[in-house]
Order: sequence, then C-alpha cells, then structure tokens
Amino acid sequence: MVERILIKGSFLWDGISEDLRPEGAIIVEGKKIKSIISCTETDSSSYEKILDFSGLTILPGMIDCHTHHSMDATLENYLDRMKDSIPELTIRATAMMKKDLLSGVTTCRTLGDREYLDVACRESVKGGLTEGPRSIVAGKGIRAANGHGFVGYPFNGTEEISNAIKENLTAGADFIKIYITGTLRGGGNLPSYLTKEEIETAIITAHEAGLRVASHCVGGTGLDWALDLGLDTLEHAYHISDTQIEKLAKSNTLLVLTLSPILNDEIVNHYPKHLIQGHFDERDIITQSLKLIIDASIPFALGTDGNHGGLAEEAKYAVKLGASNFETLQAATINGAKICGIEKETGSLIPGKFADIIAVEGNPLEKISTLKNIKAVIQQGKLILAV
Repeated sequence: MVERILIKGSFLWDGISEDLRPEGAIIVEGKKIKSIISCTETDSSSYEKILDFSGLTILPGMIDCHTHHSMDATLENYLDRMKDSIPELTIRATAMMKKDLLSGVTTCRTLGDREYLDVACRESVKGGLTEGPRSIVAGKGIRAANGHGFVGYPFNGTEEISNAIKENLTAGADFIKIYITGTLRGGGNLPSYLTKEEIETAIITAHEAGLRVASHCVGGTGLDWALDLGLDTLEHAYHISDTQIEKLAKSNTLLVLTLSPILNDEIVNHYPKHLIQGHFDERDIITQSLKLIIDASIPFALGTDGNHGGLAEEAKYAVKLGASNFETLQAATINGAKICGIEKETGSLIPGKFADIIAVEGNPLEKISTLKNIKAVIQQGKLILAV
C-alpha cells in the first residue's frame, strides 16, 4: 500500500508563482506529489503521516546545477586535490553528497569526476547505499592536452573526442562536459583550447547519441563558436562580451552561473598559489560581465562548483549582482531542472512530480538569506531532515 503523507506549512512557494500561498499543504503518495491544497481543506485522519511545518515556508528542493562530487572548496589547494587517489576521492564524495542534501539540495548536476566516480555516486544514491542528491552526471570531462580542466581528461583531435563521448555514453554519463577555455583572461585574449572542428564534433556526436553538451567556457572566440554550433549549456561565462550576451539571449543555449569561485575570498585563497592573485585581479571585470548578464534578463541556473552546501550563498551573490529574489529562487529550482532535462519530474511543486521539498524559516521572496535556514528536507517523499 502506498503511504499517504500530508505536509503542512504556513506558506508555500510552488516554484512558478511570484507570491507565496498562505496555509499551503501538499499531499504526497509514495514518492510523488498527489495534490496541492489548503491546510483548511485537510482531514488528518486520511493520512498515514503528517508533517507539520507551521511557521515555515515550504518550497521545492534546490538544484545545484554545477558541482563535482569529490571536490571540496574548503580544502587548501583544492583544485590540485582532484589528483588524490580514487579511495580518497570516494570518501570525500560521500561526505560532500550528504552535506549537499542536508543543505536543501535534492538534485545536483555533476560536471565530471575522476574515473566515473560520479556515475558510481549516482547509482549509490539511487540504490539507497548512500544519502545524497539525485545526480545528473557527465562522466569524464573532455579537455585539450594543453588546455584547462582540473577534472578533465586530455583528448586531442576530432577522432579522440568522438571516441571519448562514446566511452562516456557506454559508462552511463547523462550528458557531456567539454572545456573550451580557461578561467582567467590574463594579459591578453582568451584562447580556445579546442578548435572549432573539435567543438563541432563534440556537439554533433553527443546530440546523435541523445546527450546534451555543457562547456566550461568564459568568453573569447571559443564562446562564439560554441553558440554558433548549438552548445546546450554554457558554464561560468565570466568574460562574456556585450555582443556575446546578445547572441546568447537569441540562442537556445542555457546558462549556469557559478559565483562563489570568483566572489568568495575564502575559496579564491584556496586555489593553487599561482592562480590566486589573477582571480583577485580580474574580479571587478568579471563582476561587471555577470551584472550585464543578469541585467539582460537571461534565465540562469546556479552551481557551487565544489562549494558543497553553499547554494544559498550562490543565491545571495546572484541577488547582490542584481537578480530579483524570484529570479534567483527559480535559478535554484525550476531553471536547474530544465538544464538537467528533468523539469517534468522535479523543480516545482506540481502534482505528478517527485516530492522534493524543503522547509525554511522566513520568506525567501523577501529575504534570500532564508535559504540558509533549512528546517526540513524531503527527497522523493522521504523525510531526510527535520529540525
């Protein structure tokens, strides 16, 4: 028999509306939402379990749209720590997944880990062996031998890239990650480490296999090529130009912003030493580019890029850069679901979707920092946290 659960809150935000619904309640059957009703309509005797979050706001579980399971931005020199042994990375990934889930992240999109660790993490959560967000994973990131990508693997030429995508597909990747540029501009232009032909091969090969392509790409000629060739998701976009913002707005390419790796001093100070000053030097110009993106009203999702448990901080930075609370909440929920390709399953509180639900103290439409006040987490109908 499917368990029926009644979840009650003083307010409800469904992920779509621009206002809170007072006295909202959710009926859950098994893993999914059966209906959304008013608390005044309920008959408590009809449910096997009642979760009463009076005084709290209930809303969709959050989606970290750019992370790496085994990356931990709190560690010194954390990017180079991605070279640690697979056992070390596995233990770290298990801890980071639990940290994410308890912070209200019920789904995450992982942009690559070593040796298909992200695939194993996805299956471990799915099988109930470990606790963590549902994972949408990229497998092995694809980079040029002379290019950027601390989590990527080197592949050169169109044939190697095509074979790498097929290997990822066989291993169980949900999408493909490529590295087109580095992160910093330095003293000159941003080079594209992949040729136009290599980018085109990656996109065509992935699309033929039914997979989307995401790219670490911050600007330069490589970004123009990627937009022209039909890149599915653009990650970071730190040095995007005015004309590229216009091109992005007219394209079908979706955008994921990762703000803490630029704006959080503690994270920047944990980079390899030779990268720290460059990030501080370019912070102002990157900040201006990010503000222009948000001013252009281009929909975006948010990712922590390894700052596990920090999606609420990403939301704080987005608002500081000019996004409204409503835009930012959608970035952390339904927009993330769209980028993951699972918007029919999660990202909003709609009947038929998974019961991925969090409860917070306060009104996030008025004060975005309430996302740090996680009082309950429910993942696919299962109560994970209640404080």
